[in-house]
Amino acid sequence: MVEDAFLRHGPPKHIITDKEGVFVGDVFAELLRHWNVKQRFGAVGKHGSIAVTERAILTLKHEWLKRVPVIRGMDHLTSLLVDFELYYNEYRRHMTLRGAVPQAVHRGERWQRPDRSAKAVASTVERRFFPDTRTTAYRLAA
Repeated sequence: MVEDAFLRHGPPKHIITDKEGVFVGDVFAELLRHWNVKQRFGAVGKHGSIAVTERAILTLKHEWLKRVPVIRGMDHLTSLLVDFELYYNEYRRHMTLRGAVPQAVHRGERWQRPDRSAKAVASTVERRFFPDTRTTAYRLAA
């Protein structure tokens, strides 16, 4: 799956992991060597740690995968992860981004949180239903 991500998005310069067995094995080390990716280890609560990654994984588990009664194999899991990527980056607002979605920040778009006393929405609302997780996501259409 890591290699598929590299193929789809390009390899990063560095990858930050913990020291879990899958990340310190020979197969993972060979994959990183092949793609010329340097590995760094993170420590919880320290600068450069993997706290953001751990939070994303918890979100994946609790907001997405726990809503699926049965995962029917690798193709189904891959489909769920593709949907989660869209949901997480395009629809789910992030407190650490002051209410913006990651993709808007990546594109350099300005995000201004609506005023709490606002009585109307400035644009149309786009609705997206993710059937596997029975999740409906909303966003203001551009």
